[in-house]
Amino acid sequence: MELSSVDTPQPPEVTIFEDDGTDQWRQEEEVNLEQYLSSPQRCSTQVVFLKQETLKQCASLLNLPSDFQRTLKDDLNGSSHTEYGFNGNDISRHKSWTVFKLKKVNTADEYYWMQPSVFVEWHIPPQQKPADTRNSDGGAQPATPGLQRVFFVSLPPDEQRSIQKNFPSRHLRYYNPYIWHAVFAREVAMLYDKCFWSLRDLVRHIEKKRNVSTLAELQATNFPNLHDIARHIFHSTEILEVAEHTINSVVVEQSRWRQEFAEIASKAHGAHLQTGQKLAFAAKEMHSLKIRSKSLTERLDNEINLAFNLVNQGFGRNAQSDSAMMKTIGLVSLIYLPGTFVSGIFGTNFFDYQSGEAESWEMAKNFWLYWAVTLPLTLATVVVWALWHYRLTLKKGYRKGRSKVKGKDEDPTDKV
Repeated sequence: MELSSVDTPQPPEVTIFEDDGTDQWRQEEEVNLEQYLSSPQRCSTQVVFLKQETLKQCASLLNLPSDFQRTLKDDLNGSSHTEYGFNGNDISRHKSWTVFKLKKVNTADEYYWMQPSVFVEWHIPPQQKPADTRNSDGGAQPATPGLQRVFFVSLPPDEQRSIQKNFPSRHLRYYNPYIWHAVFAREVAMLYDKCFWSLRDLVRHIEKKRNVSTLAELQATNFPNLHDIARHIFHSTEILEVAEHTINSVVVEQSRWRQEFAEIASKAHGAHLQTGQKLAFAAKEMHSLKIRSKSLTERLDNEINLAFNLVNQGFGRNAQSDSAMMKTIGLVSLIYLPGTFVSGIFGTNFFDYQSGEAESWEMAKNFWLYWAVTLPLTLATVVVWALWHYRLTLKKGYRKGRSKVKGKDEDPTDKV
């Protein structure tokens, strides 16, 4: 399944949603982002969908934390962090972000990277006194939740539309900035799942092809292609492990928020509990995908080993065929060698078949010269071949002998 297509309507470069105060969202498109962000915030919650390049252009205007900018610039595998601002001992500002890294693989040599992220900024007003948090009838009345501004960066169109359909309600997001991370983590987990299954389909195609291919086709396996897929799976396992750690970091930060700022967090106790459960579920999904990715590595290794063994078997059969041919040549040579040797000797000038007498021949008296030259030359040839063939063994024996002699010649008192 493709994440985007020319047939799919693409969202605008910048899309803004504002809470109208009744838990309904008002959408604005094609706005001047710098002018919009420079204006006073008109509602309690603003959600902005934009590209990473657009966010970088507005970095100074938004006063983005340097660590967050560095994370985007350095192209890290993933990151999560929270910063707080204080007015005296009272918390006045919350900034948190989560960054993930994904790799969508279509074929072994066709892939692309994605780096979606979410940035949450919350300006917290001074907290009301306990006496101010009651209605005239004694009912509880929450204090002003302050202003939230959320940026979803570089999300694919499908995931962007899914988040827009599942914006958290006011009772979940008031005094609970981590609900945005939970919503974001849910969509990213589904995106990781799509990326994993695209890799799994590549491996499954290789496994199924094995059952219908001929031996010659299997022996002609494209090993560079298999190793490219293995590289993609290694990346998948790596980024899934980082993603799991990133979500667990958000879980820890949310728990710390509830402990350190219990007075504010207690105003949304149920929402915090639900958020923690959503984050824990997303972390479990990441862990499951990571284990499956590791299993996918082993499955591909199995296919690579099978193909490699089949190729080796083909080489072995070729070697056996060559060996049989060489044996045949050797046998033919042995059959004809005696006759060739005899005919060669009797064809030399040491024998005279035209001595003048009928049916007679004579052998020269110096026939011994043939053997005097041939035998030493043959022996010398064998010796030279043996010295060349066993040269490494002879060198090792020579060095070993020298070391033994050297050890015997050493004075034992020199080591005292």
